[in-house]
Amino acid sequence: MGLIQGKSLNEVSSFLSEGVELSGDFYFSKGVRIGGIVKGKIRADASLEIGPSGKVEAEVEVRRISILGEFNGTIRASERVEIHKEGKVLGEIFSPCLIIESGAFFEGHCNMGDSASSDAGGKKASSEFGGKKVSPEVVAKKASGKNEFLKLN
Repeated sequence: MGLIQGKSLNEVSSFLSEGVELSGDFYFSKGVRIGGIVKGKIRADASLEIGPSGKVEAEVEVRRISILGEFNGTIRASERVEIHKEGKVLGEIFSPCLIIESGAFFEGHCNMGDSASSDAGGKKASSEFGGKKVSPEVVAKKASGKNEFLKLN
C-alpha cells in the first residue's frame, strides 16, 4: 500500500467504512478513504483512497486516487492514479501519471497528457500495451525488487 509518496496518506481525514452505502454526489475538501460502497459522482481537490473492501461506481474528479478495492467508471486525476495489486479498475482514466502494481487488474482506456482530454477529430489517440489501449506518450517501465510495479507516464 506504499505507492503514494509524501504526505498524501496522512491527508486522509474521513473514512466511509465497510457497511456504509452512499449514492449521489459526494464532495470533500480533505482526503477520504472508502471502505463501503459509493455510487454517483465524486469531486474533490484532495486524495481519495478506495480500501480493499471499497466498491465505487462513479465519475470521479480528484487530485490523487489510490485503488485497493474495486472501481468502475471514469477517473480524472490531476496528479496521479495508483492501482495496487489488490485493485480492480474497469473504465477510463485521465491523468498525467498512472501506476499499476504487479497483480492489479485494469480494463479500459488510459488518457495522459494535455491531449488526453481533447482528441483531434473525435478520435482517441491510443496504442496497445499488454492488451490494453493507452495513449502513445505512455512509457512503460517495470521496476525490480520487492514492490514490483508498472509505471505509465
